[in-house]
Amino acid sequence: MKPVSPKEVSNTALPFPEALKELLELRNISYRRLATRTKLSAGYLNHLACGSRPVPADSVIRIIARALRVKPEHFFEYRQRGLQQALYRSPQLADQLYDFIVADKPLPRDFKSLLKASRQK
Repeated sequence: MKPVSPKEVSNTALPFPEALKELLELRNISYRRLATRTKLSAGYLNHLACGSRPVPADSVIRIIARALRVKPEHFFEYRQRGLQQALYRSPQLADQLYDFIVADKPLPRDFKSLLKASRQK
């Protein structure tokens, strides 16, 4: 079986436990082998994959992602937290996005400048 490169694995919208199980199967890696690569316990990884533990912190997601040869952004929750942090840093951007996404208002012309400004903070 040809190994799958990180570029061949696209980001997922699956919940973390399902995404983790999918990657373990795709990479043909057991919990024990992943535990060796990550220095996390196989039991903990099993709990993560079963959903009986909460989604781990971003630092743990980065460790798991590296061991599974994907970017941390592969996991929806990692991307979601990144968005949340960016919106927290820029309330103005959050308001604009809210209007556009939730209130169904047209996208403002100054949206690009708000987005650029939020990335520089």
